[in-house]
Amino acid sequence: MRRLQSALQSGLVLLVFTGLMPSAHAMETLAVDADLSLAEVMAATLAHSPETGRFEAQRAYADALGQRAGNPLDGPPSLGFSHQTDAIGSDTGMREWEGSVALPLRRPGLQAAAERQAEGRLSATEQQSTAWRLQITGQVRQLLARLAEADAQVTLAERALATTEELQAQIKKRLDYGDVPRTHLILAREETLQRQAELRQAELDRAQVAEEYRRVTGLTTRPADWTESPAGAIAFQQHPALLAAQAEVQAAEADRAVVRERGRSQPTVGMNIRREESGRDAVDSVGISLSLPIQLQSLRAPEQGRANVRLAEARSTARLTERQIRLTVAQAEEALAAARTELEQARAHRDLADESLALARRGYSLGEFGLTDLLRVQTRQLTAQRRAAMSRVRLQRRIAEYNQAKGIMP
Repeated sequence: MRRLQSALQSGLVLLVFTGLMPSAHAMETLAVDADLSLAEVMAATLAHSPETGRFEAQRAYADALGQRAGNPLDGPPSLGFSHQTDAIGSDTGMREWEGSVALPLRRPGLQAAAERQAEGRLSATEQQSTAWRLQITGQVRQLLARLAEADAQVTLAERALATTEELQAQIKKRLDYGDVPRTHLILAREETLQRQAELRQAELDRAQVAEEYRRVTGLTTRPADWTESPAGAIAFQQHPALLAAQAEVQAAEADRAVVRERGRSQPTVGMNIRREESGRDAVDSVGISLSLPIQLQSLRAPEQGRANVRLAEARSTARLTERQIRLTVAQAEEALAAARTELEQARAHRDLADESLALARRGYSLGEFGLTDLLRVQTRQLTAQRRAAMSRVRLQRRIAEYNQAKGIMP
């Protein structure tokens, strides 16, 4: 009676579940493109990413720094004009006009530091862009692995449903001949309803991953083969994330050098033209000027302190990045080795489960095995099949994660 109630409840849940499922359009799967490669998927994802503009702005900033570094002026030149008269005072006919030009120049040390600053910022931007591409590659790898896992779940659910429906059909025939009680058909029907619900859920999960893939990549197709081979020996120092962190340290050092050079007085050269009139006499003259600002350490200290803080943060980030990369690679190696062992064990377990199910089916057909026991053996066999199939996909996922940890991009 409990099994019958459970069967009715399963059927009710299935009807409700089916009614809440999305439309057929939402359940469409991604088309497979045999010519589409992982590198092309990554390129499409990069072009589709909203973060692209960030690096374009950073490159423009680095170019602006380079253009400014090549300029011998440390700031915009200034023009001046003055006029003085004693018409309101003694009124002796004194008149004076003066025009001037002031050019703030850079000392050679500041100009060289500014050039290194522009080069450092451009290098940091390029390395950060490469590290970002690696990050996008990781997202694509995870999405393709999740799609493969979702496909495997749907395939397994379809096989489980087909097996259950086949058993239900056999029991129906035997019931018609009077070989089995009706409770056997009810149990088989309950099992079928459960498998139908599992298939529907697997299809929904796959549809959700497929929609995420469309949103992230901007593509409506996926590659037929997403698997990779484990990368060989690669120099740790060439990891894009580490190179980006080191480039940021160099850029911060260049920024500090510019601040330090600005702490030294930068000269301003000026030229003026003056005309003086006193009665009927007029005197025209030309002069030059040189000014050096007095630098006070107390006024420069906050700016130098900020530069030191940015440099310390960049160095700390570089050390943490190196530590994290080493840890991630070690963990990926261990996970890959464990995945290989798991696949071997899962295949052996599946083979034993297949043999047990064949014996159970033969025993049930001869009346030597109960239906409940058969369903239990069949459930174990489906579980073993699922574990073997998912272990195979998981191994490929661990290989992709291993390559990702070592900074490999297609």
